[in-house]
Amino acid sequence: MPSDSHNNLIESLRSAWESLDAGLMEPLLADDLHYYSWWALVEMNSKEEYLSYIRERFQAYKTRGTRIIVKLGVNKNDGEYAVAIQIEEDLPYLIRVKENGGKIQEMWIQPVE
Repeated sequence: MPSDSHNNLIESLRSAWESLDAGLMEPLLADDLHYYSWWALVEMNSKEEYLSYIRERFQAYKTRGTRIIVKLGVNKNDGEYAVAIQIEEDLPYLIRVKENGGKIQEMWIQPVE
């Protein structure tokens, strides 16, 4: 069962995506964050590397006026909360996290199953 700390991190991550504000993510992330994207085959191993990447993506979305739907989701396999995102007409995906000490230690993106 997901912890309150995990659920709070997910809710804060959802808010950051909803507002396209990477600054809201900064205090949530462990310095040695490990990030992996299933689609882009992108792997990052630090908070700073991820923040640089996501700031650039968020700015591109804002500049283009990209339509993004952001919701709280639940992974069917384990019942953990996740951030559910759909960008334009693309297939939706989940952002899942593992926490350690109240910070996001691992974050990965996977298709909604």
